[in-house]
Amino acid sequence: MAESGGPEGLLSARHRLIFGHEKLRSLRNAFMLFAGAAAGWLRFDSEGGLNGLSNTVQAFRSEWAPDFTVVAAASELAKQLERRRRANISDSRLAVMANWPGGNESAINPAVLAMKSQRGVPFVILGVCIGSAATQIGSNAAETVATVRQAADGWRREHRIIDLHQHIDCTPEHLARAVQIMDRVGIGIAVNLSGGTTTRQGDAPSEFGRNKQLADRLFPGRFIHYMNLDYTGWDQPDFAERAVRQIEEGNRLGAAGFKEFKRLGLYLRDGAGRVIKIDDPKLDPVWKRCGELGMPVSIHVADPKAFWLPYDQANERWKELKDHRNWWFGDTHQYPAHEQLLAALNRVIARHPETTFVCVHFANNAEDLDWVEQSLEKHPNMRADLAARIPEIGRHDAEKVRRLFIKYQDRILFATDFQVYNRLTLGSGGSGPTPTDDDAAVFFQKHWRWLETDDRQFEHMTPIQGDWRIDAIGLPAAVLRKIYFDNARRLLVRSMPLPVLKAKRINRDFKLDGKLGNPLWRKAQAVPIECTLKDGRAIPEISTTARCFWSDHYLYIGYQCPFNEITVFTPPDLKKERFGLWERDVVEAFIGTDAGNARHYYEFEVAPDGEWLDLELGGASKNLDWNSGLESVARVNKRQRVWTVEMRVPLAALDRRKPVPGTRWRLNLYRHDLAHQAFLAWSPTASSTAHTPAKFGYLDFEE
Repeated sequence: MAESGGPEGLLSARHRLIFGHEKLRSLRNAFMLFAGAAAGWLRFDSEGGLNGLSNTVQAFRSEWAPDFTVVAAASELAKQLERRRRANISDSRLAVMANWPGGNESAINPAVLAMKSQRGVPFVILGVCIGSAATQIGSNAAETVATVRQAADGWRREHRIIDLHQHIDCTPEHLARAVQIMDRVGIGIAVNLSGGTTTRQGDAPSEFGRNKQLADRLFPGRFIHYMNLDYTGWDQPDFAERAVRQIEEGNRLGAAGFKEFKRLGLYLRDGAGRVIKIDDPKLDPVWKRCGELGMPVSIHVADPKAFWLPYDQANERWKELKDHRNWWFGDTHQYPAHEQLLAALNRVIARHPETTFVCVHFANNAEDLDWVEQSLEKHPNMRADLAARIPEIGRHDAEKVRRLFIKYQDRILFATDFQVYNRLTLGSGGSGPTPTDDDAAVFFQKHWRWLETDDRQFEHMTPIQGDWRIDAIGLPAAVLRKIYFDNARRLLVRSMPLPVLKAKRINRDFKLDGKLGNPLWRKAQAVPIECTLKDGRAIPEISTTARCFWSDHYLYIGYQCPFNEITVFTPPDLKKERFGLWERDVVEAFIGTDAGNARHYYEFEVAPDGEWLDLELGGASKNLDWNSGLESVARVNKRQRVWTVEMRVPLAALDRRKPVPGTRWRLNLYRHDLAHQAFLAWSPTASSTAHTPAKFGYLDFEE
């Protein structure tokens, strides 16, 4: 019987049965990848690179169940490849871990990097894929899941995951409980959407100001806060102007964004008792100003469709509704229809293309994946968070959900709606038993399970939302990291907490060799340099690792830099400094030791060929007059496609006062990679220059 829908239509039922078997998934993937390569080698550029091909293949693997015969459909695939290229999916099967000596940092497989430099040789891929597949024929899909989970566990240990949607009562007790749970489950940063308003009463600080100051003092770097709007005086002619001033005050106080609750369009009413509409023109200046200030808007409109259905025990969300009578909106005389609310929000998004709108609860319409996809497609400034909607999303066909997540991997953000007040709320809540910290841990673990595994029909994380089970979507690691933290870092690049590098003290100095082979490097804290300077976009394929420690005499810094092409000045001049060294491939360290003058700091650069530069900025010396006594050695490992640097700077050249445990200096670390047209930063400056001291991180000296 003939079938359609892709290359699987060319296969017999027998072939589909055989090659759909879990144990042959790797071989199937290998031929899928080869088919894509044979269809036509995608062009390489700074945005796409190898990802253009591997991403497309990953998307097709999810959509179709190919077989050997899929090679015959290569010409059809070629038509689809370019359209799919923008998905920018890195298939985790094309990247392998290449350890820093004794460490766990990843680098790109040299074979894959070699392929990037060989245009028009798709058959190389076949050898790589078949070799990889052959080692996995006897394994099952769980091994692939295990690899993904291993990567995700590493991110949790490093506290890299960002939860974009929490609500925390800013008291010392509740903040402490939130951090304790975050530490337990591996959340590094929580975005508190209930930061409060910026309205002040007399000389007292605003609610937002108090909350942010307390959280920053007690738990620095763990919370990012959004502000909320005070609608007092809505009917007054100058409300729009005053509302804009609220936004500007929030920006001044450090609000990362603006959160609007579902009250807009449902609960808020003007003086005449009319519902204040989501797309009321009076709010346009607010949305516009948020865009001008780089403040994303997280907005909740409507609610699950069941909240508009009859209020009775036949409603599938009855457990929730009977405990929250005010969540039922089925009275058409009092509330707008569900679709009217969504349409109003989309009109706002369309009117303000320069403002980023994070539509919470999976675009406020988790029941309708097609609608979500169409809205994301139509509005490039629209994002979707996952908060409290995995139980609903997980009811859909897992492969369809997976394809949607892969397609919009750059615009979906991890979020939970976890709440800490006198009572924990795990996505939603009611009159049942009070959740415990253990319950909270299970709540987060089920998020990991749904995103990272292929498990089927398991209980979801918020039982009050409905009596059904969900299917996991098993995303590739490269997509997961975007959803878990890369997308949030880019969205919040202006407001990310300043990072801290803890430098341990060593007892004896050693001679540099540039190889990073000394065991001391393995014991030092590793930090990634992988996000672009201005917009915070992660480029994992050239993720650079830096480490630092100190002795009585020197500050040591080491770098490990994956590459696929090196660009340096020729011929090199190792006898003197080269001004303008930053115009080629280079690693850099900016170090500020003057607590009284942030504009006074030192710059150190080393190139792959050993050329170097040291500068004092904002001090007494000019141009190349200053000489720190910098020592450095660089090595290029062409086989592993990694170049490394060891450098040390005399402490006496940086500060007359000798550092002691507890000393804190300012620090930023950079890498320029010309082949990728990338300037990477440890702490992105959200500007076009690295010389932004306010965005430098911290270097803490420890025993």
